[in-house]
Amino acid sequence: MENEEKRMISSYEVTQSIHIGKKEVVFGIDEKEEYPYLVCCCTYDNPLSAEWVTDAVGSDDYLEAMQMFTDRVQEQIESVRAEQEQFKFDMTPFTIDDCIPDDKCGSIVGKVVVINAEVNRHEYRHSAYQLVLADGGHGALGGRGQAVFGTSLADGKHARWERCDVLGEIKPEKMPVWAKEALAKIQSQEKAKKSKSREER
Repeated sequence: MENEEKRMISSYEVTQSIHIGKKEVVFGIDEKEEYPYLVCCCTYDNPLSAEWVTDAVGSDDYLEAMQMFTDRVQEQIESVRAEQEQFKFDMTPFTIDDCIPDDKCGSIVGKVVVINAEVNRHEYRHSAYQLVLADGGHGALGGRGQAVFGTSLADGKHARWERCDVLGEIKPEKMPVWAKEALAKIQSQEKAKKSKSREER
């Protein structure tokens, strides 16, 4: 444990961090600085999943800084809660029993697949964050890679997952009404994009 590398942000040693939702709230200390206590947020939503520091504030008062830290954590809790309130459906996670098992070899492009809920942080272990329309990536094609790109049916966001995290294709009878409606909307939008692209050529 003594040789464990300390996490640093600039010259500040990170002593507390809580990741809630899309942000990690961080508390750091550098007693040599004029403002020895640092509070900031970190995001990782970029192609390299690299740490990106935002909203950094320094303080010379420990309690003031800790209050800012806890306030930001509370803000993130409320943000995630508000985000999930828009999903007016059963949030019970899908399991392997709800899927046509994935052999990890065939193509899943164009299929609605179920992402293993356990790979998500606890606040995102719900059905809303599991159904994805796969549309590309070596992993999705059944190649040597693991990358699976696709669109989340719940929020329409395009992102990357790993093929090893795919439980399988959702069974038709297990596909909820909200997901069918979302899939139809996404497919309609893609069709319109392709049609517009052909017209512009």
